[in-house]
Amino acid sequence: MIQDLRYGLRMLGKTPGLTAILALTLALGIGVNTAIFSVLNGWLLRPLPVRAPEQIMVLASQQKERAGNTAFSYADLVDYRKQSGAAFSDLFAYRTVVGGLTFHDRSDLFAYCDVSGDYFAALGVKPLLGRLFLPGEGEQPRDKADVVLGYAFWQRNYGGDPAIVGKQVLVNGRPATVLGITPPEFHGTSFAFDLDGYLPLSAASLEQGSAGDMNGFWTNRRSRSLTVMGRLRPGVSIPQAQASLDLVAERLSKQYPETDKGITVRVIPERLARPAPFVASFVPVIAGLFLALAGLVLLLACMNVTNIFLARANARQREMAIRASLGAGRRRLIRQMLTESLLLAVLGSAAGVVIGQWAIGGSGSVLHSVTSDSAGHAFHIDTSFDWKVFSYTLAAALFTAIFVGLWPALRAGRADVNRVLSAGGRSDSAGGGRQGFRGVLVVAQVAGSLMLLVVAGLFVRSVQRAEHTGLGFDPDHVLNVMIDPHQIGYDEARTKTFYRELERRAHALPGVQAVSLSFTAPMGFPSHVGPIYVETHPLPPGRQPPVIAFNSIEPAFFDTLRVPLLEGRRFTDADSEMARAVAIVNRAMARKLWPGENPIGKRFSIKSAAGPFVEVVGVAGDGQYFFLSRDLQPYFYLPLDQNYSSFRSLLIRSSVPPESLMTPIQDELRKLEPNLPIFDLRTSEQMVNGIEGLLLFRMAASLAAIMGALGLVLAVMGVYGIVSFAVSGRTQEIGIRMALGAEAPDILKLVARQGLQLVLVGLAVGLIAAWALTRTMASLLIGISATDPLTYAMVAILLSAVAVAACWIPARRALRVDPMVALRYE
Repeated sequence: MIQDLRYGLRMLGKTPGLTAILALTLALGIGVNTAIFSVLNGWLLRPLPVRAPEQIMVLASQQKERAGNTAFSYADLVDYRKQSGAAFSDLFAYRTVVGGLTFHDRSDLFAYCDVSGDYFAALGVKPLLGRLFLPGEGEQPRDKADVVLGYAFWQRNYGGDPAIVGKQVLVNGRPATVLGITPPEFHGTSFAFDLDGYLPLSAASLEQGSAGDMNGFWTNRRSRSLTVMGRLRPGVSIPQAQASLDLVAERLSKQYPETDKGITVRVIPERLARPAPFVASFVPVIAGLFLALAGLVLLLACMNVTNIFLARANARQREMAIRASLGAGRRRLIRQMLTESLLLAVLGSAAGVVIGQWAIGGSGSVLHSVTSDSAGHAFHIDTSFDWKVFSYTLAAALFTAIFVGLWPALRAGRADVNRVLSAGGRSDSAGGGRQGFRGVLVVAQVAGSLMLLVVAGLFVRSVQRAEHTGLGFDPDHVLNVMIDPHQIGYDEARTKTFYRELERRAHALPGVQAVSLSFTAPMGFPSHVGPIYVETHPLPPGRQPPVIAFNSIEPAFFDTLRVPLLEGRRFTDADSEMARAVAIVNRAMARKLWPGENPIGKRFSIKSAAGPFVEVVGVAGDGQYFFLSRDLQPYFYLPLDQNYSSFRSLLIRSSVPPESLMTPIQDELRKLEPNLPIFDLRTSEQMVNGIEGLLLFRMAASLAAIMGALGLVLAVMGVYGIVSFAVSGRTQEIGIRMALGAEAPDILKLVARQGLQLVLVGLAVGLIAAWALTRTMASLLIGISATDPLTYAMVAILLSAVAVAACWIPARRALRVDPMVALRYE
């Protein structure tokens, strides 16, 4: 084996340029696979850093005939805990909140979770310092709201000072004691987000600051805001746990038909519920699609290298025949060729890992820059190199070595000593049988390249359509500032005074045309969501009300964002908290709830079927509200004065670039309240282009385009290689034809015919395969069909043109052959 390795290194070293090209070709294929798998490993395969993570399940509450999943109420949690103990040793809950934490007159944005008392104990998380919450702690209405800090927040804001444990701080203006610090490896259970800290559930009941809200949190079964997770008991399977929860859900639907009828609960392993249960069904599609594309790139790279290895094996037939005549057995020759391919695969894999990690680092930096907020929070997935990535890369390397070397090795082992030696070294490379397998590889390369290019083309055209999708508002020259005075303890009266003064100061800034406040901005976070009860349209038995998102806005909102009003009137200052409750619905909501009817004057409630009701006074145009979607999203607006919220977005339309207003508005905020943290400060264009909007579509399109370009290059190399090799093998034939009077067009046709035939077959196979593949990605596209004929036609034309060029270059070279030289050619 050592001798084989030495000989293999010597043979690769004899042609360093070719070896480098082959290794780089494999490195690109393996690098793409390493990068894609590293991301999917961090997303799907890397377990939570907790005790026995395979036992952790997410409970997804699904209401009948309602899109998406809903959370649980605290009353639901209590009932499921009592009645599912045979399947789960623990059921625990959390909800993610953004607030403010103040210590020593310094306030910081604080993204935290309200958690049940058994949250840490059920997960098996131990404190780094101090202590964590205990089972049952913080699950009574009057329990004090102490706080546990996350490791990253502790390091970032307090320099890792252990003295913070036991200190008094203010969370949203209320006193709390810092109990402890979580370990550095624990980032919470909110996907891809490193939480700043944790409060008990008793804080959740106080966050709206009224006794009614406190009682509602603990007892109202419609108040569903909790994500519930559970730990399976040892020996209990997921189907058994599912059967147990089905029984509980059936009992509760009979016991509480008004709130729980038609609700089912699914048991989902935590890894498969990422990023959230209601979008988890897309994860296998996305993961499978991009893994398949990455695998296709590697396959094309392998085919390309195999073609070259076959040519080399043909050129080395005399060498192999001599070695066989000197006593080398067939196994020995095969082993030698496989050793060379293995060495090449190792070189390619090492370079591929470097390329993959570099690509991950670069894309991670870009993602961090466009998803981070003013406090440094950002979308985060652990893509570090671990044993899973190593195993995947090793498997890719072994596959590469076998694929690249097996067929050339078998050919070398079948060398006929007498025939090769008696031929005086003449190669029979032009033989049809020998060329057949290489032709199959070229057909596969063309087909694979076409598949990659079609997928890339669909994603690119989808992004183009998404960029021109009607947003329902005008984001140009608009600045958005998200703040919440409640984070530093402002009550309702003080908050209203603060916002009135802030609007006055914003109006006075140079270049400002319009200013408005709303709960949230389009394409922003968060959003109100509520059940809708339509007056005179009672729900059928067993049906739950539809859930529709809404925004609380000031009268100037429509003018500031230029939202079109189609019917009725806008809000006015007369729509105060003492006036009749009113709403403006978008066209999609009007069609959903009152099909074929005039919605003006209709009434609905977000509280109960008995009211109180709000009256529809206007119909706005449809738009995009939380994220870009191919489907119309029902939505409505309420007057801000009738639906108070301390968290608000300040929207500023200006005649000057909105970026120039960022510093002045920050200065005004500091003058008004120096300790108030800014949740977010971005232009509306940045929000549209961010993770809520076009960013993920563009990233998917860019990734697919890169893989498509790699596939195109590899396919062209394959076509060029086989035509060039054919020219080399038919040099004597070409010389004879030219000596007998063959014209240039005849020679061009003769040489190019073989390559073009392979290209046409590859195109046909690729079109069929692409049609089958793209049907799985229909849900990922906006504005176009997965079988978009223009994309298919453009890709086929592009690939045909490039392939024709790849055939034409060696064909032109054949015309320069000197007939006398060709007749003496070996």
